[in-house]
Amino acid sequence: MDFEQARNEFLIDLKLAGRTARTLEGHRLEVARLGRWLEEQELHWQHVTRRDLQRYARLRADKGHSSRSNMLCSLRTFYRWAVEQELIGISPAAGFKTPTRPHPLPRALSLDGVRQLVAALQQAETRTERRDRALLITALYTGLRAAELAKLHWSDIDRPAGLLNLEISKMQKGRSVPLHPAALAELDVWREAQAGPIDGPVFSLDSHQLKPERVGKIAKKWAARSGLRFTAHTLRHTFATWTLRHSRDLYAVSKALGHSRVQQTEIYLAADVEQVRTAVDLLPDVSRW
Repeated sequence: MDFEQARNEFLIDLKLAGRTARTLEGHRLEVARLGRWLEEQELHWQHVTRRDLQRYARLRADKGHSSRSNMLCSLRTFYRWAVEQELIGISPAAGFKTPTRPHPLPRALSLDGVRQLVAALQQAETRTERRDRALLITALYTGLRAAELAKLHWSDIDRPAGLLNLEISKMQKGRSVPLHPAALAELDVWREAQAGPIDGPVFSLDSHQLKPERVGKIAKKWAARSGLRFTAHTLRHTFATWTLRHSRDLYAVSKALGHSRVQQTEIYLAADVEQVRTAVDLLPDVSRW
């Protein structure tokens, strides 16, 4: 089988398996890049060895963590598929391991930062600004990702129960997030101002669903206006940091964030320096050791 046919069938089978459009596009780009290299090297994709793929991978060694991880994931997935289809006997990429991801401390707004942002949002006057305010307050009180905020519809909000219901999240799982009264109040005000379809997108100005990139641009605009450094994802970190600090319930916060593993939420424990402040304060003075 030639490479182009294999690549096309591979992508179709991934789509049938329910992979997201973003995942499909990532694999398409990576496999296409591999195909160009194989052609340059005059290698047939079914006959490459582990050493051949190592040579190819080394060409990307200077790239960032995400680029290297995506490349190795696509190599493993593509050749594993080829084995399952009995197109090759053994995957030459089977032993490739994803590099360990660095875990910098998540950047969250401080209490003063939250107050500064809220003060700026309270100056919202135009219809667009009121939409922005409702969006950013919702992000702050729910920890939703930009993509989740963008595609949120009014039917996802159970007003009597005070719940926000997401059918499918990034991890291909649904979840419900309790809505704080402050967030509900902001959404109520915005719904009246929006005057849109009863089941339309929540943060739309014209019944068209926002794109996730637009959510990021809205956050960037208000970061400049408020004099703060933050992104839409910073608000997710802020939600996680402060709910965990107040509740001490790692499992509950993990569920609210839609993490597939509790370990993903533990990074916010490392960011909570207030948890260790008491222990540090118990150290003796220099003269009393």
